[in-house]
Amino acid sequence: MKLRMLDGFRVVVDQQTLSIPLSARRVVAFVALRGRSSRAEVAGTLWPEVSDSKAQACLRTALWRLRQLSRDPLITGDETLRLDESLDVDVNTLITAIRRVINDGECGADQGLLPKLATMGELLPGWYDDWVLLGRERLRQLQLHALELTAQALTCEGRYAEAIEAAMAAVRLEPLRESATRVLIEVHLAEDNVVEAIRRLEFFRRSLASELGVEPTAELVELVRSRQTVPDARRELPDMLGRGRYLA
Repeated sequence: MKLRMLDGFRVVVDQQTLSIPLSARRVVAFVALRGRSSRAEVAGTLWPEVSDSKAQACLRTALWRLRQLSRDPLITGDETLRLDESLDVDVNTLITAIRRVINDGECGADQGLLPKLATMGELLPGWYDDWVLLGRERLRQLQLHALELTAQALTCEGRYAEAIEAAMAAVRLEPLRESATRVLIEVHLAEDNVVEAIRRLEFFRRSLASELGVEPTAELVELVRSRQTVPDARRELPDMLGRGRYLA
């Protein structure tokens, strides 16, 4: 059995997609994202607008409907609900792989994870419950950190094309995130593409000024300034950086 929550919700059993009522989908998704949850927590979160007894009744109905859909249970437990251990959940598999990058220092590209990180779909698109939004932001932050760490690791190995792919994916995901832009600039500098680094800094500066009315940090500016090696330009670059103008 497979539960897919990236780019939409679907449950696949024996290569057949189950037609699950919305209320039951919400129960499955909630338990998948939150992990083991009490009946009271599930009912109170998913049906907050009704009384506790009514919410519990709604939960019982949703669980009954799930049991009619497949001979294999999707959710097990009495007072504490959890996903059946046989259910393969795409989000959990991805998070496990991301944590190996973040916690164990594995290179995402060597795991074959880079394409997935770079093009990962949105968690439960079109769902706007608070618990979904929190899960979506958590996954986005993990994705960003994994992309940045992967780009840094690839840069250290001299695998610049892959490093740029990872760094650009992070920048696309969050254009105003300075750490993502810094990683991309560091790849350009490692390749001695100083002009590319300056262009990226200028683009980032304009974006920050337009969206937030702030400037890049002095550390990011100095990172580019310190690597400018063209003799005729070395005298110009500090003044241009100070005025918020960069070489193109």
